Amino acid sequence: MADTKIEAMRAPEDIKDDLDDDFPHVMENQYVLIHMPSGNLKLINLHADTTIQLGKFGSFQSNNLIGQPYGLSYEIYDKKGNIRPIKNFSLEAVEETKANNQSIQDTSKVQTLTHAQVEQMKQDSHSGELDSEDLIQRIVSSHAQFDQKTEYSKHKYIERKKKKFMKVFTPVRPTLYTITDFFFNKNPDKINYLRNDTLSQLLSRANVRANAKLLIFDDTQGLIVTAAAERMAGYGTIVAIHDNDNHNFDILRYLNLSKKIQNTIHTVPLARINPEDPQEVWTDKPQEQLDDMTEENRRVLERKKRSLEDRNRSRELLFEGNFDGVIISSYYDTKSIIEKLTPYLSGSRPIVVYSHAKEPLVPAAEYMRKSRDYIESDISESFLRRYQVLPGRTHPEMTMSAGGGYLLSAIRVIDTPDEFDDACIESKKRRIAAKAAKAEAANVNADADGDVDMAK
Repeated sequence: MADTKIEAMRAPEDIKDDLDDDFPHVMENQYVLIHMPSGNLKLINLHADTTIQLGKFGSFQSNNLIGQPYGLSYEIYDKKGNIRPIKNFSLEAVEETKANNQSIQDTSKVQTLTHAQVEQMKQDSHSGELDSEDLIQRIVSSHAQFDQKTEYSKHKYIERKKKKFMKVFTPVRPTLYTITDFFFNKNPDKINYLRNDTLSQLLSRANVRANAKLLIFDDTQGLIVTAAAERMAGYGTIVAIHDNDNHNFDILRYLNLSKKIQNTIHTVPLARINPEDPQEVWTDKPQEQLDDMTEENRRVLERKKRSLEDRNRSRELLFEGNFDGVIISSYYDTKSIIEKLTPYLSGSRPIVVYSHAKEPLVPAAEYMRKSRDYIESDISESFLRRYQVLPGRTHPEMTMSAGGGYLLSAIRVIDTPDEFDDACIESKKRRIAAKAAKAEAANVNADADGDVDMAK
């Protein structure tokens, strides 16, 4: 049943793979991130002939967005949900002046408009009778001390009003960066607090590349599996181990990956990684029973047969071994998982373990340093600080995430102790024998020189 759920996630055959598209457009039946004036993001599945609700910022018809390019800002300008592209206000520059805010008194008295008047203008804006920019301009012009503000203060004041009153949104293309950032800010527990910079370090240390064969134990809702699949771009093989009978790789569908890429992923439940367990066997139904079935029931039966064959094939890929890398993110004991999966990893290949906390990795790191199967075992933590980048106002942000997790990485080596020890013993014997022969030859030469001197 594991691969059956993946089939349901896959995009239709006619969905174009836009990984290499330099100018992608919003497409039907795909996921889209909507950036709202408040700065929040909303993840939606865009279907035709539907209404997309954005809360207090209004709603729009999905057909008006389908086929439009990503990255442009659109304004909802009437009750029918029509949209139109507008200028991106984030590109505006602010000029420095000698003004200051020393004499400004920020009280309610500086605003000449009453609360009832502002509410009426908001209703007119929602109904399409009043343009959002005109609403903001009226509020600004009615501010008694607006002209006394510095240019920076004016800009910040206008930006606050835009976030509050403008019905503007921007469609953002779901990429590995935007999806990871979305879940890290909104629901970090879903992805086990895996931050963008830590994910990039993980992919680099695991040497994820095209035509690789990877073994991944993923408890980040499929984020690591999705990241590896996107980087491999449909070339290679991924065997993904998951807890329970059915996987929960929800993030796999949000990036709108093509069927070619998703076909490289093969899932295996954790309970089925024992090679001594037999494969599932399909029993064909009698022809008489098949004749009595409806067409729909026969299709369901055929899907179940393909699902069983896919599950058996996934286990075969696992037991074949010779993986180019192992990536682990699990709530189970790290050391035990490493011991179970190491035999499937080829020599001189990396193994990388992610954990939100450092404590689960410490015993595993000690085990790997004492073992003859690993070298260069190390625990690392990445550091990330975001910057505000604006003309004349570039500085680090005042708040930042406390941590993005820890990585334990090592390289597996194939040790042959018996052959190695025998070779060492033979080599040592040869060195001892050569040294003894050399010493004996030196003694013989010394005796010969002594006899010559006595004869003289």
